[in-house]
Amino acid sequence: MTSPGRPVGASVLAAGGSALRAAAAGAWKAVATIWRLAGALDSALWRGVKLGAVSAWRAVGRSFKAAASAIAEVFAWLPSRGGRAYAAASGVILVVAGLWIVDEIRGAASQSEAFDAIFRPPVDAADPIVARVDGRFVHLSEVEAAAKTAGQLLDEEELTVSAAFARDLVSAYVEQRLLARAAVEEGIHRDGAVAARLSAARDRILAASFMKSRIDAAVTPERIRRLYDSQADVTRLGDEVKARHILVATETDARAIVSALEAGGDFGAYARARSLDRATAPLGGEIGWFTRDMMTPKLSDAAFSTPIGAVAEPFQSDFGWHILEVLDRRPTRGVAFAAVEDNIRRFLTLRAIDDTLKALKDGEDVLYFPPAGAAESAAADKR
Repeated sequence: MTSPGRPVGASVLAAGGSALRAAAAGAWKAVATIWRLAGALDSALWRGVKLGAVSAWRAVGRSFKAAASAIAEVFAWLPSRGGRAYAAASGVILVVAGLWIVDEIRGAASQSEAFDAIFRPPVDAADPIVARVDGRFVHLSEVEAAAKTAGQLLDEEELTVSAAFARDLVSAYVEQRLLARAAVEEGIHRDGAVAARLSAARDRILAASFMKSRIDAAVTPERIRRLYDSQADVTRLGDEVKARHILVATETDARAIVSALEAGGDFGAYARARSLDRATAPLGGEIGWFTRDMMTPKLSDAAFSTPIGAVAEPFQSDFGWHILEVLDRRPTRGVAFAAVEDNIRRFLTLRAIDDTLKALKDGEDVLYFPPAGAAESAAADKR
């Protein structure tokens, strides 16, 4: 109830103000209480830190004092008999411990070297080791042989370790080895076609190696010189011929080329394109200067019976059919060894090949089974 003489609005405002003052007083009391509590906690914390620091400092001081007292007692005790004995024993122990540590360090170094040696290849000056594949060392000669077989290296080229790595020949060989091993593990080598190719490659390599060994034995500097000396008088008294030739497989091919030459064909172009003699084909078939005794009898007979500038009648040798053109002829006047050395080497090489094949054929029972009609065709070609 409001008093009769007081307005209602004034009473509401007075009540609201009282409520606000009461709320503000309560909030202030809460803030003051929290502040005093925080101050009390902070003071207690700092007193704890201070007490801990003081206690730690006192403990460190007591430790230093105890250590200093102990050291003083040791120094006071060392001059005595027992102290000297203890010092001597300690010195001996320290020396022994030092020597042991040094020995362990050296042993660790030697063990490290031994460990490194597991991954370092042995030294092979004659045939350096360039890699290791699955526990097996790879020598430079293996990389060189593979590169020559693949045509990546010339036959007369000598491979060095630095060149093998610079040209990636070592990595190529390793990759080939890994691929070949994977093929064997999968049994690809048992496939009929693959086995036939492997057998053919094996026969080709063995045949080439066998023939090379025979040529190397037959064509030596001593034999070249001996043949030159034995023919020196003949070359001085006789003539020598300069000729070029084209070697083909059949008489039909030979006569076709002769017809083309008679029609104006270029002998050198035909030699480079068609000749089976890969030694002279790049030279347009040029054989060079030679005497009668330096070539096979059939070739010499054709060369020395054909006029200069003429093409001889096609003739057959053990190597195939020859088309031979005589380019020049001259009397010999003491031909220098250097001028005929290559020709003598070529002659001895051809003779070694011919003798080797003849000996092998004579010692074996060889039969050929050509298709029907092939024999009659070959006979017709010879006629």
